[in-house]
Order: sequence, then C-alpha cells, then structure tokens
Amino acid sequence: MPAELQSIHIDTVTGWGSDDLQYLKNLKRTAQKSNKYREYVRNQQYTADAAGPELQQVWLKKMKKIMNQIDNSGATDRLWVVPFANRPFRFLDLGCCPGGFSTYILKKNKECTSVGISLDPAQGGHPYLLEEALQARQTLIFADMTTYQLGSRQLYLTAPYIPLLPVPEVLLARAFDLVLLDAHHLRNQSELSADLLAISQVILALLSIKFGGTIVMKLASPDTQYTATMLFMLDMLSSSLHVHKPYAMHRTQNTFYVIARGVGGKPDRRLYLQNVVIPGLQHVWEGLRLRGKTSRLLAGDLDFIINKEQLRGYGERLHELCSCVWELQARALEELFSEMGIQAQS
Repeated sequence: MPAELQSIHIDTVTGWGSDDLQYLKNLKRTAQKSNKYREYVRNQQYTADAAGPELQQVWLKKMKKIMNQIDNSGATDRLWVVPFANRPFRFLDLGCCPGGFSTYILKKNKECTSVGISLDPAQGGHPYLLEEALQARQTLIFADMTTYQLGSRQLYLTAPYIPLLPVPEVLLARAFDLVLLDAHHLRNQSELSADLLAISQVILALLSIKFGGTIVMKLASPDTQYTATMLFMLDMLSSSLHVHKPYAMHRTQNTFYVIARGVGGKPDRRLYLQNVVIPGLQHVWEGLRLRGKTSRLLAGDLDFIINKEQLRGYGERLHELCSCVWELQARALEELFSEMGIQAQS
C-alpha cells in the first residue's frame, strides 16, 4: 500500500536543506526522546480534553489575539485581512467554535455578517461562546463537515446507508469575501476521519469563496508533502500568499496559518479552480469515503495538483514562504527546553 501522504517529508527538495530546518528537526528528535517532554504533552492534552468554562474563555481570548495578528500580518502594505467598515463584507468560519476568530472580525467590522459551521457540542465539539450581542450577525450551523455530499456523485454513509447531507445553499452562492479554515480533528474522533475532514473543509472553502476573496487556512509542518501541496495550490490560485505563525498557542507546535488573497480573481486562476482543483479534490473525497476504515490520504492522491518530483522545483518558494515558521518554532522549543531542563541534542 502507498505511504500515507501526511507522513511523507520532502527532505530532498531544493532549498529545504537549510540549517534552520535541520536544527528544528534536531530539537524535535530531542522532544520525541524526552520523557519530560512527552509527559508535558500528555498533560497539555488532558487539560485540553477536560477543559471547563474558564479555560474555554481563555482559549476564546487567545483566538481573538491570533486573528488580530493574522489580520495585521500584512498591515505594513495596507493589506488587512478584515477590512474596516466601509463596505459590505461577509465571511465564512469553518470550525468556528468557540468563536474567537468570529468575535474579532464582527467587532472590527460592525457592518459584516457571517456564517459559522462547527461540530455540535453534543458530538464532542467546542461550545459556542460568541457574545450574545454579536450572534445576530452570524448564522450558526452545527454540522459534521465530513457528512456533506461533496463529491460529484451521490455517495452514502456506511450501514444503515443514510444519505449524506446536501451542502447548505448559503455556501454555494460564492458570497464570502473571506473564508477561514480552522476546523481540526479532535482526539475524541476516529483518527481515520482526520484527512476526510481536511479535504472536506478545503472543498467547502473553494466552493463558497467569492472570486477574488481571501482564504485563511491552518496547516502544519511545511516540510510534509501534503502541506507543501496545499501551499502550492493556494499559490497558483491567489494573487498573493504569505504565512503567519502565531506565538500564542502555536509557538512550539507544527501549526501555522497561510493567507491567500485574490483567490480565483483572474480568469486563468478561476479556470484552474473550477476545472482542475475542485473536480480533483471531489474525486479524492470520494476515494476517502469509499476506502471506509482506511480513509487516509495516500501518496499520489494529490498528484493532480503537484507531485513529489515536481515539488523539487518549488523548493525555493517554499523556503521563502515558510522559513519564519520553523525559526519561531525552534526558538520556542529552545525556551521550553530551558525551562524544563532538557538538554538539546547536537
């Protein structure tokens, strides 16, 4: 069986042999071998899984701060993600709960409206904590995004063969100036659903974005083939692309955000989106659904976007985009190791 796509690292790509990246990899190896670090991670996960109302509010405030940082990451060029309230503005928040990103945007732009989709708390999702005064400007949909009918043909869930849900019409009108992709796999869900969720939210975003709009997407580990492929796809679809790694909550983790502006804004990008990217991802989604218990992305699944060999020619661009990600993560791990008394390997 081909290797799982998320596990494939592209070490041989030109421009990725940087000292900074290699140093970060050494730090990660130290973390993997350290009992202290593993215990630290287990405690963090336990705290997150057992989070009460007080901690949920802390996360809400941190997510508002992160959205503020993302919004202002291009401010020096007057390229804010969220415009000030001088024109109509509508956004879609995929994985919206507890509501930190939406809170920031709705408060900054008092004329904007939104739709938020999140897993129902009854199914293990995060609670909806958007301030009551803001809720009138957001339509909330509790749904498991992996159960929407996102293929080009009708598929069914496994026994008792319940039809998948139709995509809400509000998502198919291409009315969103901004789409946020921040849904993530939860530890109380099957590990095998992680890739299906990732592809599901990408399809939803690309079906719903207004041509020329902005996508903000959370990714992880730029040196994996999956993430490099997603970055290449957004680079080809957008007029500008940059990344931001927030210090709050993400500094020691592999995660970061990519901001793509002008998605599908030019005719050639629009044709690529409609004729290549969306049909290709729908085909991949159908394959994940039909694989059942082995629904993981495999090597070759996303080759219609770019294959591993072709990524070699994209290496310098990847390095340009993402070197800040591993530099910040390396500094954060150094600080954490120092606090914990962990000696980094050379």
